[in-house]
Amino acid sequence: MKEDVLVEGSVPTTTFDYETERNKPMPNRIHGVIQTEISALLKAKYSDTYQIPSEVTLDTVPAFTPDICIFPKKQLSWKDMEAREKEMPITTIEILSPSQTIDELIRKAFEVYFPAGVQSAWVVIPPIKTITIISPDEQQHTFSQGEAIDPITGVQVSLEKVFECLV
Repeated sequence: MKEDVLVEGSVPTTTFDYETERNKPMPNRIHGVIQTEISALLKAKYSDTYQIPSEVTLDTVPAFTPDICIFPKKQLSWKDMEAREKEMPITTIEILSPSQTIDELIRKAFEVYFPAGVQSAWVVIPPIKTITIISPDEQQHTFSQGEAIDPITGVQVSLEKVFECLV
């Protein structure tokens, strides 16, 4: 944790380093809007089958926190809740932040998520309004219009809706 920070006219507050804590760059507003849009679209369409949580820290080595996960729907219990999720999601969704490279996100999928049991990984690239879906067998499907369709799960999302906030 960082030391207390004083901002003129405020009281001291304790802060933590977001990037160190989550092992990823701090998101900006575009990232947050796109993350919310994808989550809302998936929840509206797939809530009977899947749970679509955001910011779940996975029990991987090293621990990573995807922007969005897709898990099979099931009842959850506070008794069994741990800080890091041991059950791997079916799909991870990572949204490219300005300080990241596409290579970093793809490498994370192949070196961490797929070996842990994740079946597909989405890489959302806001500057060029695309979604690339990759699988452990190195298949890649890139979508820049229409519906992005995950060949592993059948889950799909409208790119026009995902990126409607961008000019």
